This record gives sequence, C-alpha cells and structure tokens, in this order.
Amino acid sequence: MFPQDLKEKYKDWYNDTYLKKKNLFESLAKEGQSPKYIIISCVDSRVDPNSIFKSEPGEMLVHRNIANIVPPYNYITEHSGTIAAIEFGITVLNIKNIIVMGHSSCGGIKNGYSMCKENSFDANSSISNWLNLLKPSFNKISNLNENESIKDLEKVSIKTSIENLESYPFIRERLDRKEINIYGSWIDIGSGKIHVLDFASSIFQPI
Repeated sequence: MFPQDLKEKYKDWYNDTYLKKKNLFESLAKEGQSPKYIIISCVDSRVDPNSIFKSEPGEMLVHRNIANIVPPYNYITEHSGTIAAIEFGITVLNIKNIIVMGHSSCGGIKNGYSMCKENSFDANSSISNWLNLLKPSFNKISNLNENESIKDLEKVSIKTSIENLESYPFIRERLDRKEINIYGSWIDIGSGKIHVLDFASSIFQPI
C-alpha cells in the first residue's frame, strides 16, 4: 500500500495547488518546460531549493546529489549522472543560469572530510567513491579546528564545483560568449539565511 500520509498530502496539493494553477500545469504539459535556472544541490531532506526560492512549476531544473558536488570534466564517464543532467539543462533546455547550492551541517561534507583526513576511502562503496571527489577541496582548507574545517569545506567545495563547471566544453564556450551565468550559494539551515559567493573577494556574503 502506498503510504497514507503521502496520499493525504497529495490530495492537499491537488486541491490547494494544482486546481489553482491548472492552466499553468496544462500549459507545461502541452508546451514543455523552459526553466530559468539549473540548481545543483544536496540530497539532504532539510534543503529544498524549490521551497526556499518559492519557485513555480517549470521554473527550476534541480539536480540533487550527496554534498552538491560537480565532478571535474575528466570524470565524465564515471560520474555521468550529474554531468548528463547539467548538459541536458544547458544544451537541450538552453538554461542561462547555473547555481551550485550548499548548506550547513552537511552530512556528506562531514563524512567526506573524515574520509579525506583519514584516507579511509572504500573502493567497494559508491558513497565513498563519490565523496572521493572532495579531495581537491579538502586539500585547499587550512583551518586546524575540525568543526571549522568542515564548515570551510562546505564552502570551498562549492567553489571547486564552479571551477569544474567552467571546464566543461559546452559551458566554457557559452561563458566565453557571455551567454550563461554561474553562481554559488550556501544556506544556513538553522537561521534560514542564504550567503552568495562574491567572485571578486571569493567570500560568501549574506543576501
């Protein structure tokens, strides 16, 4: 049996959201989607970009993975799921804005930090192989306090993901033609405050 609580929530959504926006949904079904943004965010259940930005249906293409990581281009065959989602958004849907969105208290970052620090990666674990992608970011942090280092890694990894994005040929050529924009953001779950990356200073500034 399908979970009863989800049945009830679906009914509420249908009555409160779908019926009020029926024309929009019918238009999207007929004409297809044209999102303004692609957001690479974490799978963490506490962080929902659609809810945070109050997006309308069809406005955002959201791809979620552990620790909101964008692999470097040379990992294109090994980690093709994330790369394929980004390529689809850029080359097929012609999205002009990419946002890498991290968050506080990220379990993926915390575990990745421990694996990097102890060099305890397990070749037989998909999670471990994925978090191994955090190594370049881990090597950039210098804070000796573990808690602060983990917080630093949450933000440094966003910068690394942006650097990786810039290495993708289909993104690089569009950046050179000034056709797309890339942004970095980080949200503090407890306070609800979003910080965005200022590229000039390389510092995350609160909105």
